[in-house]
Amino acid sequence: MSFLPNSIIIRPSMPKLDNYLQSVDFQDKNFIGTVTFKSEEIALPDGSKIALGIDDGHWVLVYQKGSGASFKVYRYNQLENRIHVDQRPGGEKDMGEFKSHVNYFLRNAQVEDLVTLIPVR
Repeated sequence: MSFLPNSIIIRPSMPKLDNYLQSVDFQDKNFIGTVTFKSEEIALPDGSKIALGIDDGHWVLVYQKGSGASFKVYRYNQLENRIHVDQRPGGEKDMGEFKSHVNYFLRNAQVEDLVTLIPVR
């Protein structure tokens, strides 16, 4: 039998965001909100930071590769399947980056590290 030193705490892994979003309909016209980190000190495992806003099929992803890096803003219109990056029309490469960033965020963000901002109606 082995014993762990008192300084080591084992706790169950924190749930990932994608576990909570399994039943969300992202085309729901009533869903409006932004999911982001609750603190500037928190980042994804690769050091990037992301905020994701969804409003009636319009997605806005603010991406920062690392602390101190400039922000990149993706605006995706799901109904028209069009993307803009930093206010310029985007192409297939931009769409691939956007989807990759969203998937990485959903798979790696810890629920306890996030806040959801919902506008007042």
